[in-house]
Amino acid sequence: MAYEFNFARSYWVPLSCVAVMSGSTIIATYHRAIQRGFGTIVGILIASFILAAQPYGYVIALFILLLTFMTELFIVKNYGLAALFFTPNALLMAESTSHGSFSFSYFASARLIDVIIGSLIGLIGVWLMGRKSASSRIPHLVAKTIRIQSQLLVLLFSEGGRGLNLEESSEFKKMQINMIHLKTLYSTASGEIPVNQKVLDSYWPVVFSIEHLGFLLNNCSKVEDRPILSEKKLAQILFVFETMANAAGRKRSTSIKQVPEIESFPSIQNEIIRLQKSLQMNDTRMYL
Repeated sequence: MAYEFNFARSYWVPLSCVAVMSGSTIIATYHRAIQRGFGTIVGILIASFILAAQPYGYVIALFILLLTFMTELFIVKNYGLAALFFTPNALLMAESTSHGSFSFSYFASARLIDVIIGSLIGLIGVWLMGRKSASSRIPHLVAKTIRIQSQLLVLLFSEGGRGLNLEESSEFKKMQINMIHLKTLYSTASGEIPVNQKVLDSYWPVVFSIEHLGFLLNNCSKVEDRPILSEKKLAQILFVFETMANAAGRKRSTSIKQVPEIESFPSIQNEIIRLQKSLQMNDTRMYL
């Protein structure tokens, strides 16, 4: 669209689109669009005051350095405040490199139009493609995380785990990554529009139990004298985990299965039971 309609400084359109779509949730994208819009307007005013003084040479370089520093200082804290500084920075660089070929009003109007067009495209894109993308992936990621936890648990309490640095194992790393992704996905889903808060709330005990089980497995991996479970017990544990993973992935309810006793680690056994109950209480008919 930027090139088709021959916008001035057309690259500002996709930059604005990317900036808006970088919000972690749909609500965050709306906030970024509003912040970028107001920041652009105020930033244009700031740039007009700077350029009214007709800076040149090292003075321009100093202004660019100062504005870049302020942008980096505020970008992680408040996007709207950062927009107050990167907008005049962009206009100052554009004006100073044009060698008088274009007026400031040309760059100011181009910046304002491009930011508005890019922000609108970004909002439309998020609304069409991303408004349910997070919540729809939660069941799959829950199932995936449960399966990798079962693999780590078997490694912990079998002969194969003896002498291994489990914190460096692929199972441990995958579990950590999946739990981080699951929490991020849950937070992103809470910012969707519209959001089914009742369904989202029903997921929270499941996410919390998975996170707590991961914490317990992490602590267990640091204990050297772990018990070795029999193949029968390990098979039962794998069956329990696979039943939970299937229930989560297929959005179906699950019955409570017997969890074998894990000597010296009753907290892990209790957390597995708690996770089963969380999945059972989760009304899967309301899954998104």
